[in-house]
Amino acid sequence: MRSAGKTDIGLVRKVNEDSFLCEQLEGIDNTYLYIVADGMGGHNAGEVASSMAVQEVASYIKKNIEALLLGDNEIQELLRNAILYANDKVYKTSIKKSNCLGMGTTLSMVLAKDSSIYIGHVGDSRIYLIRDSEISRLTEDHSLVVELIKRGTIKPEEANNHPQKNVITRALGTEYTIESDISRWDMKYGDLILICTDGLSNAVYEKDMFCVLKGAADLNETCELLIEKAKEKGGFDNITAIVIQMCKGGEDNDR
Repeated sequence: MRSAGKTDIGLVRKVNEDSFLCEQLEGIDNTYLYIVADGMGGHNAGEVASSMAVQEVASYIKKNIEALLLGDNEIQELLRNAILYANDKVYKTSIKKSNCLGMGTTLSMVLAKDSSIYIGHVGDSRIYLIRDSEISRLTEDHSLVVELIKRGTIKPEEANNHPQKNVITRALGTEYTIESDISRWDMKYGDLILICTDGLSNAVYEKDMFCVLKGAADLNETCELLIEKAKEKGGFDNITAIVIQMCKGGEDNDR
């Protein structure tokens, strides 16, 4: 497994409220954890929420790592419980500390084990699969525009320019409990996974992401080029990207 991750404040925001993690888990062969979170809240509360969420999810998984030796259902339940655990920590902090009141964060995570990936998702950060000549989204945004599309109120092509496109309907830490989307996917040699915040996905078309992901010399360069493309479009938000590549025969070059 190879990976690279990068975050950038963008060209407008004064604080980077994104957080991310790329880490090989100790004690289990060929197992890696990748997380992207995009915080929200007044002052620096968004930065606190995203950082806490990433740390608490990772901590919970490491404390319960024996579940990764069990079946698919147990692994998916581990991810669900990790998100619930992090939600509880962020929510309690938000109500105890006045400067953190109302803070929350998106969270999109990939746990890669052998030739499978397990996904946990809350909010509108995204996870994409790039396979052969296609890019496909593995997550659905928990956002107002998605709800409007489902109701038939707007057309999909209207979503990018909708005045409320940044309104999310689900975030970690804003309520006592949280419902997350959990899924499992099979990976093939050569597959790429992109995890990113909406600072990238709102600025760069998927076809342009695909061209960068397929054309860059290495994964670090891929992350840098994706962020540069978002900044060329105005860089109105913080921008974070993790790119993961499935290697042949379990080759391990995670970084």
